[in-house]
Amino acid sequence: MFARKNTRAGTASALLQPPHTLALCVKGNSMEEVKTNLYPCKHCNETGTCTSGKDGTSCLVCVKAHKFNSKKEHFGLVCGTCSGTGQVEPKTERLNRRARPILSILIVYLLLVFILIFGLSENQYFNEFLVFAGTIIGSVTAFYFGNAKNT
Repeated sequence: MFARKNTRAGTASALLQPPHTLALCVKGNSMEEVKTNLYPCKHCNETGTCTSGKDGTSCLVCVKAHKFNSKKEHFGLVCGTCSGTGQVEPKTERLNRRARPILSILIVYLLLVFILIFGLSENQYFNEFLVFAGTIIGSVTAFYFGNAKNT
């Protein structure tokens, strides 16, 4: 299900190689292949376990991420930066992948609210707005649920 390209960390050749890629493949028409660039986690040195604190303990950021008592020393906590995978995905890449679906959901719900408001208030422009909103909602629905692959 997951395919990961790994390199040996700590060598000069690993620093010059392109970032790792993770591909999620699900059979059938329900989901297409998603590729993302993964970079080695510098916080945990690709181990997945935080040892960045004093004397090899887990750092305060990872302790607070797990909602533990920050006054005690904790050993072996899962890295809060990479969630224990040893690989991190850039925040800008996550944002770029999620911005379009979130924006489209907001637009659809906003249009549905305006349809409800115009319908209940018996606005004189309700028919025109209903055609406009129906076209946009239909386009968004066709884009995300159509059989053609999104590029």
